[in-house]
Amino acid sequence: MELTIDVAGDVVEWQKLLNGTQIVTIEGASADGQWTLSGGLSWNIRGGSKAGDGDITLTRADGSELFGTLAGGDVAEPGQRDPEEAGYTMRLAYEIDGGSGGFESASGAARAEGSLSLEAFHGRWRVEINR
Repeated sequence: MELTIDVAGDVVEWQKLLNGTQIVTIEGASADGQWTLSGGLSWNIRGGSKAGDGDITLTRADGSELFGTLAGGDVAEPGQRDPEEAGYTMRLAYEIDGGSGGFESASGAARAEGSLSLEAFHGRWRVEINR
């Protein structure tokens, strides 16, 4: 089964650690209201653009959920020094490692591409589920 889910929403928390690590928590929904997404990711701006730890939960309108763990990806640094004025570009890969409801015991993979600022994000998640 393949799904394409466009999600936009808020950056609910952005932590900047002294070692250059950025930790972001996001929450959003698809325009049609059929999906919500919550998750987090981290990367170190001093170590390049490689994404570190992270996860997502995609919840369908019927309450069924997909859980994913960040397997890799990139978060590009902003083109300007002030991240409030410039966005980050994100390309992320996830392993789907479970679910609930209609997606119980799901496995597979997801890829996301989108943008991220200090206040908002939007992206397209392409999910491949093995039953």
